[in-house]
Amino acid sequence: MPSRGRVVSVEGGERTAVADRLAEAVDRFEVRSATTADEALELVTTWPADCVVSAYRLPDEDGLTLLSRIRETEPTLPFVLHPSEGSEELASEAIGAGVTDYVAGGNEALVDAVDAAVDGTTRPEPERVAHLVRRIQSSLVRARTSEDIDQGVCDAVVDTNPYAFAWIGEYHEADGRVVPRASAGLEAGYLEAVEITADDSSLGRGPTGRAVTTRTLQVVQDIPAAPSYEPWREDAVERSYRSSAAVPLVHEGTLYGVLNVYADRTGAFDDAENALLRDLGATIAQAYRRVRIRERYEAQYRELFAEAPVMIALTSDTSDGPIIDDCNRRFAAKVGWSREDLQGRPLTDVYTEVAAAELLEQDGYERALAGEFVTAERTLLTRQGTRLPTLLQATPRRNTRGDIVGTHALYVDMTERKRAREVIDQAEAMEASMDGMAILNADGEYIYANQAHADIYGYDDPDVFLGNTWRMNYEGEERVRFESEILPKVAEGGEWRGEATGVRADGSYFPQELSLSPLSNGRYICVVRDNTERRRYEVRLERQRDNLEILNQVVRHDIRNDLQVVLGYAESLRQFADDERNGHVERVVKSARNAVEITETAGDVAEVMLTADAETKVIGLRYTLDEQIGEIRSTYEDVVLTTDGTIPDVDVRADDMLGSVFRNLLTNAIEHNDEAVREVTVGATATDGRVAVRVADNGPGIPDDRKEAIFEEGEKGLDSEGTGLGLYLVETLVERYGGDIRVEDNDPKGAVFVVELPAVE
Repeated sequence: MPSRGRVVSVEGGERTAVADRLAEAVDRFEVRSATTADEALELVTTWPADCVVSAYRLPDEDGLTLLSRIRETEPTLPFVLHPSEGSEELASEAIGAGVTDYVAGGNEALVDAVDAAVDGTTRPEPERVAHLVRRIQSSLVRARTSEDIDQGVCDAVVDTNPYAFAWIGEYHEADGRVVPRASAGLEAGYLEAVEITADDSSLGRGPTGRAVTTRTLQVVQDIPAAPSYEPWREDAVERSYRSSAAVPLVHEGTLYGVLNVYADRTGAFDDAENALLRDLGATIAQAYRRVRIRERYEAQYRELFAEAPVMIALTSDTSDGPIIDDCNRRFAAKVGWSREDLQGRPLTDVYTEVAAAELLEQDGYERALAGEFVTAERTLLTRQGTRLPTLLQATPRRNTRGDIVGTHALYVDMTERKRAREVIDQAEAMEASMDGMAILNADGEYIYANQAHADIYGYDDPDVFLGNTWRMNYEGEERVRFESEILPKVAEGGEWRGEATGVRADGSYFPQELSLSPLSNGRYICVVRDNTERRRYEVRLERQRDNLEILNQVVRHDIRNDLQVVLGYAESLRQFADDERNGHVERVVKSARNAVEITETAGDVAEVMLTADAETKVIGLRYTLDEQIGEIRSTYEDVVLTTDGTIPDVDVRADDMLGSVFRNLLTNAIEHNDEAVREVTVGATATDGRVAVRVADNGPGIPDDRKEAIFEEGEKGLDSEGTGLGLYLVETLVERYGGDIRVEDNDPKGAVFVVELPAVE
């Protein structure tokens, strides 16, 4: 097959007849024409041109700007500028811009310049291969159907030397035949003359049959001499086919066809060429899979569109206004026409005069095309002349190239306006909800699921649920429970709420909260929430509670009992210690007493944490205070502990931990007092249904910036040796009893802790 230079001729608006001049040299050039720069760029991208010849004046830009744009993707492609009228200034600018040649007028001069450019730029092998890959990838990206892929691949192949012919066949498993479905190039009836199978017969031992059987690339480098080509040799040689390759189009085990490529010379398929064809086969197969998935989704969309429970119309924009391109059954039924009758009609045919004016004269349709339309009321007119109030939402409709060609118009019958508004609000709320929400029909099939529902079950797209039943999310005993207990209750019109065990997409199980609420026509709403983290938290909390109970047992009994023994023995040693060692004994006694107090406080804190929901009861305040004052006096004999007046005989609501509040306040007033004579005064007053208990000391006092911080967990006083738990426990208990605590300054020095509690009448 003779090779001719491929030339893109860009003539624009100038009368240069470039294409005619080049076409005269038919034996030297194959010419494809473009009118604009954009058309020329498209040709260069999709066709393996050897040279571009351009006029200077083009409808969308000038020739030198086109040169700059081509150089971005094809830096070595020859470019000849051919203005209708030249000038020294333009010639200088063109040469400076890097044109391959500059020819102003003259037929022979132009042909010779292009001939020289083509001869000097034979496309190198890597560039040829890269161009083929780009061409095929470009056709795959634009393909909308399997037929588009078939023809686009075949056209791209035969536009690349040395390929003379290409076709794609489909394997029919029923009879074992491989049947052509697309072709391009020098065919001359070849596909009608031959028969190919994929079996053990002689018709199945050629490259195509073996490619189908083995799912691997099959090459014949010399058709005239290859024994396996006997059934087809005469027809192939007659058409100058000298070598061929069969490329199975396989993706994830599925055969989408077989691509057959023929060259006009032997040995055309070397290792690099074969590697290229294998990669292209995989790429093309992926494109088939993508298109078929889209076709399946589009079929589902068309079914959903046709059966949608709201009125939908697709319009096309024309110079005479919008026309109805298509509509669903509900739209046709509501306005009283068939879908066929409505197709091609002006949209205004089903609008009232006022609605038509809003559509056309008030720019309603223009705003919809621009994507600026907001939900609005529109009154339609039925075939019988009845007015039909609706709520309209319109959005732009685009074609496969992304151009806006009309609108999607959704109408909700507003005969029951309130119900329509609720439907729209509920749909928006369901889509935005963090809970998984879905609607199922009476057969348990999904008809809607929001994104959160898909996320909870481990799927990327909520559409995976559509057409499936609830059973995909449960197994074994849970399915039985749903069928026997839960769904019958919902079917009877009742609501069900409870817990269940779901199954994610990866097969893992998870606990969930679930509610099922009945709707009309046997449908029901499903709301699901993943309880995995809550379950983990409950288990962790229970484990911590068990550990805390064990710790409380150890602190309150084992450690405290041993410390009491240490304290008893230490106190008994006082009578035997001489003056020199008496200080050591006193230090042991003090430390043991502090340790006992710490274990008591720690035990109280643990008790509070374990009984967070403990019930209160009526307790006499005077008795509790007197008891704690007595215990402190017996423990700290060197402390002056007095009461200010009489403790009022009032009751408060508390629990058995009330004594711990005052014990810790009294101990704190003593332990943090560095005076030679430590004095503590306790007083209480009852007024207006509340009782205030004051514990005052003559110690160093508390700075204002620490009066709130000292109640925080683990907070210690200045130079304190304690744990900081006592005051934290006090505040926790007081708040539990509905009271509050504060710190004031004592006069002349020291601190006053004031506890206020509600009094029981």
